[in-house]
Amino acid sequence: MEYTIDYLPDKEIVDVKVKGRLNFQTAEQYSKEALKLARENNCMKFIFDLKETAVHEGGTNLHTAGDELQQFGFMSSHMIAIIVKDLKTNESLQKSVKGNTNWSTFKYFDANDIGKALEWLLN
Repeated sequence: MEYTIDYLPDKEIVDVKVKGRLNFQTAEQYSKEALKLARENNCMKFIFDLKETAVHEGGTNLHTAGDELQQFGFMSSHMIAIIVKDLKTNESLQKSVKGNTNWSTFKYFDANDIGKALEWLLN
């Protein structure tokens, strides 16, 4: 499991890239680091690139549900684009967004739609 966190000053977005098997502790760690970097740069937008993570069937181990994001420190004013390997075959991720509208504003995007994710964050 490895991850990188960068601030993209031209877009004012914190970019998190994750590879390997993801667990709750690692998701919490990179989330808190990303939030710290965002605060340092007065940033409210994030892109989580999880397309290279190992997921179980159903995608339930991404730790991106609204209650988990809130537990990590994200607020309703944050926008988070979450890139996954294959969104079309993962209906549970699409349904989870509808059930967590009280927390951060987040949206899942397919790995082929990174441009759409950036566009969504920048609008």
